[in-house]
Amino acid sequence: MTLSGTVGAEPGATTSVLYVIDATSSTGRVPGLDCSGNGAVGAEDDLNGDGSVGDVLDCEVAGVLALNRSLATTTGVQAGVVAFANQAAAADLDPVGSATFLAPAFTGGDAAPRVETVVRSVQRSRIGLYDPRDLGASGSGSAFSGAVSTALATLATAPAGPKWIMFLSDGQSGIDDAQLAALSGSGVRMRTFGIGAAATCDRRGSLFKMAAATGEACVVEPDPTSLAAQLTGSQPDAVSGVTVTIGSTAVAATVDAVGGWKAGFTLGAGTYTAQVRATLTSGRVQTTQRTFTVAAGDGTSPAPGTVTGAPGSLRATALKVTRPAPTRLSLPARVSGRVGRPVDGFSGSAALAGARVELQARTAAGTVWTTVAKTRAKRSGAFALRWKPRARWTVLRVALRPPSGFAESVAAVAQPAISACKVVGKKQWTVTCRTTAKARSQVRLLDGRTVVDRSRVRKGTLRLSGRGPVAGSRIVLGSGRRTVGLTL
Repeated sequence: MTLSGTVGAEPGATTSVLYVIDATSSTGRVPGLDCSGNGAVGAEDDLNGDGSVGDVLDCEVAGVLALNRSLATTTGVQAGVVAFANQAAAADLDPVGSATFLAPAFTGGDAAPRVETVVRSVQRSRIGLYDPRDLGASGSGSAFSGAVSTALATLATAPAGPKWIMFLSDGQSGIDDAQLAALSGSGVRMRTFGIGAAATCDRRGSLFKMAAATGEACVVEPDPTSLAAQLTGSQPDAVSGVTVTIGSTAVAATVDAVGGWKAGFTLGAGTYTAQVRATLTSGRVQTTQRTFTVAAGDGTSPAPGTVTGAPGSLRATALKVTRPAPTRLSLPARVSGRVGRPVDGFSGSAALAGARVELQARTAAGTVWTTVAKTRAKRSGAFALRWKPRARWTVLRVALRPPSGFAESVAAVAQPAISACKVVGKKQWTVTCRTTAKARSQVRLLDGRTVVDRSRVRKGTLRLSGRGPVAGSRIVLGSGRRTVGLTL
Protein backbone atom coordinates (compact mmCIF):
# COMPACT_ATOMS: atom_id res chain seq x y z
CA MET A 1 0.00 0.00 0.00
CA THR A 2 1.27 3.47 -0.92
CA LEU A 3 0.25 6.36 1.31
CA SER A 4 0.53 9.86 -0.15
CA GLY A 5 -0.11 13.53 0.53
CA THR A 6 1.30 17.01 0.00
CA VAL A 7 3.17 19.07 2.58
CA GLY A 8 1.46 22.41 3.16
CA ALA A 9 -1.74 21.55 1.26
CA GLU A 10 -5.16 21.19 2.80
CA PRO A 11 -7.03 17.95 1.99
CA GLY A 12 -8.63 18.24 -1.44
CA ALA A 13 -6.63 21.36 -2.39
CA THR A 14 -5.27 21.80 -5.92
CA THR A 15 -1.55 22.35 -6.43
CA SER A 16 -0.89 24.45 -9.56
CA VAL A 17 2.50 24.29 -11.28
CA LEU A 18 3.75 26.45 -14.15
CA TYR A 19 6.72 25.33 -16.22
CA VAL A 20 8.38 28.56 -17.43
CA ILE A 21 10.69 27.91 -20.40
CA ASP A 22 13.40 30.18 -21.83
CA ALA A 23 12.92 30.27 -25.63
CA THR A 24 15.44 33.01 -26.48
CA SER A 25 18.02 32.68 -29.26
CA SER A 26 20.80 31.90 -26.76
CA THR A 27 19.21 28.51 -26.06
CA GLY A 28 20.37 27.35 -29.52
CA ARG A 29 24.05 28.18 -29.13
CA VAL A 30 25.21 24.80 -27.81
CA PRO A 31 23.84 22.02 -30.09
CA GLY A 32 24.85 18.36 -30.17
CA LEU A 33 23.82 17.49 -26.62
CA ASP A 34 22.37 14.16 -25.49
CA CYS A 35 19.17 15.74 -24.15
CA SER A 36 17.19 12.50 -24.41
CA GLY A 37 19.66 10.74 -22.11
CA ASN A 38 20.00 7.60 -24.22
CA GLY A 39 23.79 7.82 -24.40
CA ALA A 40 24.05 9.05 -28.00
CA VAL A 41 23.24 12.18 -29.99
CA GLY A 42 20.66 11.68 -32.72
CA ALA A 43 17.31 12.77 -34.11
CA GLU A 44 15.61 11.91 -30.82
CA ASP A 45 17.51 14.80 -29.21
CA ASP A 46 15.60 17.31 -31.31
CA LEU A 47 12.74 17.17 -28.85
CA ASN A 48 10.90 20.21 -30.20
CA GLY A 49 11.33 19.35 -33.89
CA ASP A 50 12.92 22.66 -34.92
CA GLY A 51 15.82 21.04 -36.82
CA SER A 52 18.45 21.99 -34.22
CA VAL A 53 19.54 18.73 -32.63
CA GLY A 54 20.29 18.62 -28.92
CA ASP A 55 20.50 22.32 -28.02
CA VAL A 56 19.80 23.91 -24.64
CA LEU A 57 16.12 24.41 -25.46
CA ASP A 58 15.83 20.69 -26.28
CA CYS A 59 17.30 19.91 -22.86
CA GLU A 60 14.82 22.31 -21.25
CA VAL A 61 12.00 20.43 -23.00
CA ALA A 62 13.42 17.09 -21.85
CA GLY A 63 13.70 18.39 -18.30
CA VAL A 64 10.10 19.62 -18.21
CA LEU A 65 8.85 16.33 -19.67
CA ALA A 66 10.65 14.41 -16.92
CA LEU A 67 9.33 16.74 -14.21
CA ASN A 68 5.78 16.53 -15.55
CA ARG A 69 5.93 12.71 -15.50
CA SER A 70 7.27 12.73 -11.94
CA LEU A 71 4.24 14.79 -10.84
CA ALA A 72 1.70 12.71 -12.75
CA THR A 73 0.96 10.46 -9.77
CA THR A 74 0.81 13.25 -7.19
CA THR A 75 -2.80 13.78 -6.18
CA GLY A 76 -4.41 17.13 -6.93
CA VAL A 77 -1.73 18.58 -9.23
CA GLN A 78 -2.42 20.60 -12.38
CA ALA A 79 0.27 21.96 -14.70
CA GLY A 80 0.59 24.74 -17.26
CA VAL A 81 3.24 26.13 -19.60
CA VAL A 82 4.67 29.63 -20.08
CA ALA A 83 7.45 30.36 -22.58
CA PHE A 84 9.34 33.60 -23.05
CA ALA A 85 11.75 35.40 -25.34
CA ASN A 86 11.40 39.18 -25.58
CA GLN A 87 7.75 38.58 -24.70
CA ALA A 88 6.04 35.89 -22.66
CA ALA A 89 2.83 33.93 -23.15
CA ALA A 90 0.89 31.14 -21.50
CA ALA A 91 0.17 28.13 -23.69
CA ASP A 92 -3.31 26.86 -24.51
CA LEU A 93 -3.51 23.17 -23.61
CA ASP A 94 -6.81 22.40 -25.36
CA PRO A 95 -6.92 21.75 -29.14
CA VAL A 96 -10.66 22.50 -29.29
CA GLY A 97 -11.53 24.88 -26.47
CA SER A 98 -9.25 26.68 -24.06
CA ALA A 99 -7.33 25.40 -21.04
CA THR A 100 -4.44 26.94 -19.13
CA PHE A 101 -3.97 24.05 -16.68
CA LEU A 102 -4.47 20.29 -16.97
CA ALA A 103 -3.52 17.27 -14.90
CA PRO A 104 0.05 16.28 -15.88
CA ALA A 105 -1.08 12.89 -17.25
CA PHE A 106 -4.28 14.06 -18.99
CA THR A 107 -4.36 12.91 -22.63
CA GLY A 108 -7.92 13.71 -23.70
CA GLY A 109 -7.73 10.59 -25.86
CA ASP A 110 -4.48 11.64 -27.53
CA ALA A 111 -1.36 9.45 -27.71
CA ALA A 112 0.54 11.61 -25.20
CA PRO A 113 -0.41 13.92 -22.32
CA ARG A 114 -1.43 17.29 -23.67
CA VAL A 115 0.98 19.17 -21.42
CA GLU A 116 3.86 17.20 -22.96
CA THR A 117 2.60 17.78 -26.51
CA VAL A 118 2.55 21.54 -25.91
CA VAL A 119 5.98 21.55 -24.25
CA ARG A 120 7.42 19.80 -27.33
CA SER A 121 5.97 22.60 -29.50
CA VAL A 122 8.03 25.33 -27.80
CA GLN A 123 10.62 26.64 -30.25
CA ARG A 124 12.68 29.80 -30.24
CA SER A 125 10.36 32.82 -30.09
CA ARG A 126 7.16 30.80 -30.39
CA ILE A 127 4.78 28.29 -28.87
CA GLY A 128 3.44 26.09 -31.66
CA LEU A 129 0.43 24.43 -29.98
CA TYR A 130 -2.41 24.46 -29.51
CA ASP A 131 -2.97 28.11 -30.30
CA PRO A 132 0.31 29.50 -31.71
CA ARG A 133 1.89 32.22 -29.59
CA ASP A 134 4.46 34.69 -30.93
CA LEU A 135 7.08 35.54 -28.31
CA GLY A 136 8.58 38.46 -30.21
CA ALA A 137 11.98 38.96 -31.77
CA SER A 138 14.34 36.60 -29.98
CA GLY A 139 17.41 38.49 -28.87
CA SER A 140 20.11 37.05 -26.69
CA GLY A 141 18.62 38.59 -23.57
CA SER A 142 15.91 36.98 -21.44
CA ALA A 143 12.87 39.05 -20.47
CA PHE A 144 12.50 37.85 -16.88
CA SER A 145 10.12 40.63 -15.83
CA GLY A 146 7.64 39.78 -18.58
CA ALA A 147 7.92 36.08 -17.84
CA VAL A 148 7.27 36.59 -14.14
CA SER A 149 4.35 38.96 -14.82
CA THR A 150 2.73 36.46 -17.20
CA ALA A 151 3.29 33.55 -14.81
CA LEU A 152 1.72 35.39 -11.86
CA ALA A 153 -1.25 36.49 -13.95
CA THR A 154 -1.73 32.90 -15.13
CA LEU A 155 -1.55 31.47 -11.61
CA ALA A 156 -4.07 34.08 -10.42
CA THR A 157 -6.70 32.19 -12.43
CA ALA A 158 -5.93 28.90 -10.64
CA PRO A 159 -8.07 27.63 -7.74
CA ALA A 160 -6.99 28.02 -4.13
CA GLY A 161 -4.04 25.86 -3.12
CA PRO A 162 -0.25 25.82 -3.36
CA LYS A 163 1.12 27.57 -6.45
CA TRP A 164 4.54 26.93 -7.98
CA ILE A 165 6.73 28.32 -10.77
CA MET A 166 9.57 26.17 -12.11
CA PHE A 167 11.66 28.77 -13.94
CA LEU A 168 14.26 27.54 -16.47
CA SER A 169 16.77 29.85 -18.17
CA ASP A 170 20.34 30.06 -19.45
CA GLY A 171 20.21 33.87 -19.32
CA GLN A 172 21.22 36.52 -16.84
CA SER A 173 18.50 39.11 -17.43
CA GLY A 174 17.53 41.76 -14.91
CA ILE A 175 14.26 41.79 -12.98
CA ASP A 176 12.29 44.95 -12.23
CA ASP A 177 12.08 45.85 -8.54
CA ALA A 178 8.32 46.26 -8.86
CA GLN A 179 7.99 42.80 -10.41
CA LEU A 180 10.23 41.33 -7.72
CA ALA A 181 7.99 42.92 -5.07
CA ALA A 182 4.89 41.51 -6.77
CA LEU A 183 6.48 38.06 -6.76
CA SER A 184 7.42 38.37 -3.09
CA GLY A 185 3.88 39.28 -2.09
CA SER A 186 2.09 36.78 -4.32
CA GLY A 187 2.31 33.72 -2.08
CA VAL A 188 3.67 31.80 -5.10
CA ARG A 189 6.79 29.66 -4.72
CA MET A 190 9.38 29.94 -7.49
CA ARG A 191 12.36 27.61 -7.88
CA THR A 192 14.85 28.80 -10.50
CA PHE A 193 17.21 26.66 -12.57
CA GLY A 194 20.21 28.26 -14.27
CA ILE A 195 21.30 26.15 -17.25
CA GLY A 196 24.78 26.08 -18.79
CA ALA A 197 28.28 27.28 -17.93
CA ALA A 198 27.31 30.97 -17.99
CA ALA A 199 24.36 30.63 -15.60
CA THR A 200 24.76 31.83 -12.02
CA CYS A 201 22.98 31.82 -8.70
CA ASP A 202 25.05 34.71 -7.40
CA ARG A 203 23.09 36.63 -4.75
CA ARG A 204 23.23 39.74 -6.94
CA GLY A 205 21.70 37.91 -9.91
CA SER A 206 18.06 37.75 -10.93
CA LEU A 207 17.71 33.96 -10.71
CA PHE A 208 18.72 34.06 -7.05
CA LYS A 209 16.65 37.16 -6.25
CA MET A 210 13.49 35.69 -7.78
CA ALA A 211 13.79 32.39 -5.93
CA ALA A 212 14.78 34.00 -2.63
CA ALA A 213 11.82 36.41 -2.84
CA THR A 214 9.55 33.39 -2.48
CA GLY A 215 11.68 31.49 0.05
CA GLU A 216 12.91 29.01 -2.53
CA ALA A 217 16.25 27.89 -3.96
CA CYS A 218 18.19 28.81 -7.08
CA VAL A 219 19.93 25.82 -8.66
CA VAL A 220 22.69 25.93 -11.28
CA GLU A 221 23.12 23.01 -13.68
CA PRO A 222 26.21 23.62 -15.85
CA ASP A 223 25.49 20.49 -17.90
CA PRO A 224 22.14 20.90 -19.73
CA THR A 225 21.88 17.12 -20.20
CA SER A 226 21.58 16.74 -16.40
CA LEU A 227 18.70 19.21 -16.09
CA ALA A 228 16.04 16.48 -16.00
CA ALA A 229 17.68 14.88 -12.96
CA GLN A 230 17.95 18.27 -11.25
CA LEU A 231 14.29 19.01 -11.81
CA THR A 232 12.93 15.65 -10.71
CA GLY A 233 15.35 15.45 -7.77
CA SER A 234 14.54 18.88 -6.37
CA GLN A 235 12.15 19.42 -3.50
CA PRO A 236 10.79 22.47 -1.67
CA ASP A 237 13.49 24.37 0.20
CA ALA A 238 11.15 24.63 3.18
CA VAL A 239 10.83 20.83 3.58
CA SER A 240 13.55 18.83 5.29
CA GLY A 241 11.78 15.48 5.16
CA VAL A 242 8.61 13.46 5.74
CA THR A 243 8.27 10.37 7.93
CA VAL A 244 5.27 8.00 7.98
CA THR A 245 4.87 5.68 10.96
CA ILE A 246 2.49 2.74 11.41
CA GLY A 247 2.91 1.04 14.77
CA SER A 248 6.65 0.57 15.31
CA THR A 249 7.53 0.81 11.60
CA ALA A 250 8.73 4.22 10.41
CA VAL A 251 9.39 4.81 6.70
CA ALA A 252 11.04 7.83 5.08
CA ALA A 253 8.71 9.18 2.40
CA THR A 254 9.97 10.33 -0.99
CA VAL A 255 9.22 14.02 -1.62
CA ASP A 256 8.72 15.48 -5.10
CA ALA A 257 9.34 18.96 -6.51
CA VAL A 258 6.13 20.48 -5.12
CA GLY A 259 6.03 18.77 -1.72
CA GLY A 260 4.03 15.70 -2.74
CA TRP A 261 5.16 12.68 -0.71
CA LYS A 262 4.76 8.90 -0.95
CA ALA A 263 5.56 6.11 1.49
CA GLY A 264 5.10 2.39 0.84
CA PHE A 265 4.11 -0.32 3.32
CA THR A 266 3.33 -4.04 3.18
CA LEU A 267 0.29 -4.65 5.38
CA GLY A 268 -1.74 -7.65 6.45
CA ALA A 269 -5.45 -7.48 7.19
CA GLY A 270 -6.34 -5.13 10.05
CA THR A 271 -7.07 -1.56 11.09
CA TYR A 272 -4.12 0.82 11.20
CA THR A 273 -3.34 4.44 12.04
CA ALA A 274 -0.67 6.14 9.94
CA GLN A 275 1.06 9.10 11.54
CA VAL A 276 2.74 11.58 9.22
CA ARG A 277 5.41 14.01 10.37
CA ALA A 278 6.82 16.68 8.03
CA THR A 279 9.94 18.40 9.31
CA LEU A 280 10.44 21.89 7.92
CA THR A 281 13.74 23.66 7.36
CA SER A 282 12.71 26.29 9.89
CA GLY A 283 12.53 23.63 12.60
CA ARG A 284 8.72 23.58 12.68
CA VAL A 285 6.92 20.26 12.44
CA GLN A 286 3.58 19.53 10.75
CA THR A 287 1.72 16.35 11.69
CA THR A 288 -1.44 14.54 10.68
CA GLN A 289 -2.82 11.01 10.90
CA ARG A 290 -5.33 8.77 9.17
CA THR A 291 -6.96 5.52 10.28
CA PHE A 292 -7.89 2.92 7.65
CA THR A 293 -8.74 -0.75 7.32
CA VAL A 294 -7.08 -3.39 5.11
CA ALA A 295 -9.38 -6.26 4.13
CA ALA A 296 -8.29 -9.89 4.16
CA GLY A 297 -6.68 -10.99 0.88
CA ASP A 298 -5.92 -14.28 -0.79
CA GLY A 299 -3.55 -16.97 0.40
CA THR A 300 -0.47 -15.02 -0.71
CA SER A 301 -1.28 -12.01 1.47
CA PRO A 302 0.78 -11.23 4.60
CA ALA A 303 -0.51 -12.49 7.92
CA PRO A 304 -3.09 -10.23 9.62
CA GLY A 305 -1.42 -7.40 11.54
CA THR A 306 1.80 -7.53 9.49
CA VAL A 307 3.46 -4.11 9.09
CA THR A 308 6.72 -3.68 7.17
CA GLY A 309 8.15 -1.11 4.85
CA ALA A 310 7.53 -1.84 1.18
CA PRO A 311 10.48 -3.31 -0.77
CA GLY A 312 12.99 -0.57 -1.54
CA SER A 313 11.76 1.80 1.16
CA LEU A 314 14.24 3.28 3.64
CA ARG A 315 13.88 3.14 7.39
CA ALA A 316 13.37 6.62 8.78
CA THR A 317 15.90 8.26 11.07
CA ALA A 318 15.54 11.18 13.47
CA LEU A 319 17.69 13.89 15.00
CA LYS A 320 17.23 15.63 18.33
CA VAL A 321 19.27 18.82 18.45
CA THR A 322 19.72 20.38 21.89
CA ARG A 323 18.97 24.10 22.05
CA PRO A 324 22.43 25.73 22.16
CA ALA A 325 23.57 27.59 25.24
CA PRO A 326 23.41 31.43 25.23
CA THR A 327 26.27 32.99 23.29
CA ARG A 328 27.60 36.43 22.38
CA LEU A 329 27.96 35.19 18.80
CA SER A 330 25.22 35.21 16.16
CA LEU A 331 25.45 31.40 15.89
CA PRO A 332 26.58 28.86 18.50
CA ALA A 333 30.11 27.47 18.28
CA ARG A 334 28.99 24.11 19.74
CA VAL A 335 25.97 22.04 18.67
CA SER A 336 25.01 18.73 20.29
CA GLY A 337 22.18 16.21 20.30
CA ARG A 338 21.27 12.60 19.56
CA VAL A 339 20.47 10.44 16.55
CA GLY A 340 17.81 7.73 16.58
CA ARG A 341 14.55 6.44 15.07
CA PRO A 342 11.18 8.28 15.06
CA VAL A 343 9.39 5.43 16.87
CA ASP A 344 7.38 6.14 20.04
CA GLY A 345 8.42 9.75 19.65
CA PHE A 346 12.16 9.08 19.58
CA SER A 347 14.16 5.92 20.26
CA GLY A 348 17.82 5.00 20.06
CA SER A 349 19.21 2.58 17.50
CA ALA A 350 22.47 0.68 17.81
CA ALA A 351 22.54 0.43 13.99
CA LEU A 352 23.20 4.20 13.82
CA ALA A 353 26.28 4.11 16.07
CA GLY A 354 29.20 5.52 14.11
CA ALA A 355 26.98 7.24 11.54
CA ARG A 356 28.40 10.47 10.17
CA VAL A 357 26.86 13.67 11.50
CA GLU A 358 27.47 17.00 9.76
CA LEU A 359 26.96 20.60 10.84
CA GLN A 360 25.88 22.68 7.84
CA ALA A 361 25.56 26.44 7.40
CA ARG A 362 24.23 28.79 4.74
CA THR A 363 24.14 32.51 4.13
CA ALA A 364 20.39 32.94 3.55
CA ALA A 365 17.20 31.05 2.74
CA GLY A 366 17.51 29.34 -0.62
CA THR A 367 21.31 29.33 -0.74
CA VAL A 368 23.48 26.21 -0.79
CA TRP A 369 24.24 24.43 2.49
CA THR A 370 27.97 24.11 3.28
CA THR A 371 29.36 21.52 5.70
CA VAL A 372 31.40 23.31 8.39
CA ALA A 373 32.02 20.43 10.84
CA LYS A 374 31.79 16.62 10.97
CA THR A 375 31.71 13.95 13.66
CA ARG A 376 30.44 10.40 14.33
CA ALA A 377 27.47 9.41 16.49
CA LYS A 378 28.46 7.55 19.65
CA ARG A 379 26.98 4.19 20.65
CA SER A 380 24.42 6.09 22.76
CA GLY A 381 23.49 8.15 19.71
CA ALA A 382 24.99 11.32 21.18
CA PHE A 383 27.03 13.73 19.06
CA ALA A 384 28.76 17.08 19.53
CA LEU A 385 29.97 19.39 16.76
CA ARG A 386 32.29 22.36 17.11
CA TRP A 387 33.15 25.04 14.58
CA LYS A 388 34.28 28.65 14.32
CA PRO A 389 31.31 30.85 13.34
CA ARG A 390 31.77 33.33 10.51
CA ALA A 391 29.75 36.49 9.88
CA ARG A 392 28.56 35.36 6.44
CA TRP A 393 26.74 32.30 7.82
CA THR A 394 23.27 33.03 9.21
CA VAL A 395 21.55 29.63 9.59
CA LEU A 396 22.65 26.21 10.90
CA ARG A 397 21.31 22.67 10.57
CA VAL A 398 22.50 19.15 11.42
CA ALA A 399 22.49 16.39 8.78
CA LEU A 400 22.69 12.64 9.48
CA ARG A 401 24.41 10.40 6.91
CA PRO A 402 23.38 6.89 8.07
CA PRO A 403 24.40 3.43 6.86
CA SER A 404 22.70 1.63 3.97
CA GLY A 405 19.00 0.90 4.46
CA PHE A 406 18.38 4.04 6.51
CA ALA A 407 17.24 7.42 5.18
CA GLU A 408 19.20 10.61 5.70
CA SER A 409 17.61 13.22 7.92
CA VAL A 410 18.22 16.86 8.82
CA ALA A 411 17.17 19.09 11.70
CA ALA A 412 17.37 22.82 12.26
CA VAL A 413 19.59 24.23 14.99
CA ALA A 414 17.40 26.38 17.21
CA GLN A 415 18.39 29.93 18.01
CA PRO A 416 19.94 30.26 21.50
CA ALA A 417 17.88 32.02 24.16
CA ILE A 418 20.44 34.85 24.02
CA SER A 419 22.70 35.53 21.01
CA ALA A 420 24.22 38.16 18.72
CA CYS A 421 25.26 40.53 21.51
CA LYS A 422 26.79 43.91 20.68
CA VAL A 423 28.44 46.20 23.21
CA VAL A 424 28.64 49.94 22.47
CA GLY A 425 30.70 52.27 24.62
CA LYS A 426 33.56 51.79 27.12
CA LYS A 427 33.29 53.24 30.64
CA GLN A 428 29.55 53.66 30.21
CA TRP A 429 28.21 51.07 27.78
CA THR A 430 25.10 49.43 26.42
CA VAL A 431 24.68 45.79 25.43
CA THR A 432 22.02 44.67 22.94
CA CYS A 433 21.28 40.99 22.24
CA ARG A 434 18.83 38.95 20.22
CA THR A 435 16.55 36.67 22.27
CA THR A 436 13.88 34.02 21.81
CA ALA A 437 12.14 35.05 25.05
CA LYS A 438 8.60 36.37 24.96
CA ALA A 439 7.95 40.09 24.82
CA ARG A 440 7.99 41.73 28.28
CA SER A 441 10.16 38.97 29.76
CA GLN A 442 12.36 40.26 32.59
CA VAL A 443 16.08 40.87 31.98
CA ARG A 444 18.77 41.86 34.51
CA LEU A 445 22.40 42.88 34.27
CA LEU A 446 24.51 41.69 37.22
CA ASP A 447 27.94 42.71 38.49
CA GLY A 448 28.63 39.83 40.83
CA ARG A 449 25.40 39.68 42.85
CA THR A 450 24.59 43.35 42.38
CA VAL A 451 21.83 44.24 39.94
CA VAL A 452 23.20 47.00 37.70
CA ASP A 453 20.23 47.39 35.33
CA ARG A 454 16.80 45.93 34.58
CA SER A 455 14.69 45.90 31.43
CA ARG A 456 12.10 43.96 29.45
CA VAL A 457 12.33 42.07 26.15
CA ARG A 458 10.94 44.01 23.19
CA LYS A 459 10.51 42.64 19.66
CA GLY A 460 12.99 39.83 20.19
CA THR A 461 15.67 42.12 21.61
CA LEU A 462 17.04 42.84 25.08
CA ARG A 463 18.92 46.01 25.97
CA LEU A 464 20.87 46.78 29.17
CA SER A 465 23.32 49.45 30.31
CA GLY A 466 26.34 49.19 32.57
CA ARG A 467 29.48 50.99 33.76
CA GLY A 468 33.09 49.98 34.21
CA PRO A 469 34.60 46.75 32.82
CA VAL A 470 32.34 44.75 30.52
CA ALA A 471 34.13 41.45 31.16
CA GLY A 472 32.49 39.48 33.96
CA SER A 473 29.14 41.20 33.74
CA ARG A 474 26.26 38.74 33.49
CA ILE A 475 22.93 38.92 31.68
CA VAL A 476 20.12 36.98 33.37
CA LEU A 477 16.93 36.35 31.40
CA GLY A 478 13.72 35.28 33.19
CA SER A 479 12.81 34.95 36.84
CA GLY A 480 12.52 32.31 39.55
CA ARG A 481 13.76 28.87 38.48
CA ARG A 482 13.26 29.59 34.78
CA THR A 483 16.33 31.67 34.09
CA VAL A 484 19.19 31.52 31.61
CA GLY A 485 22.36 33.53 31.82
CA LEU A 486 25.26 34.74 29.74
CA THR A 487 28.55 36.06 31.04
CA LEU A 488 29.99 38.82 28.88
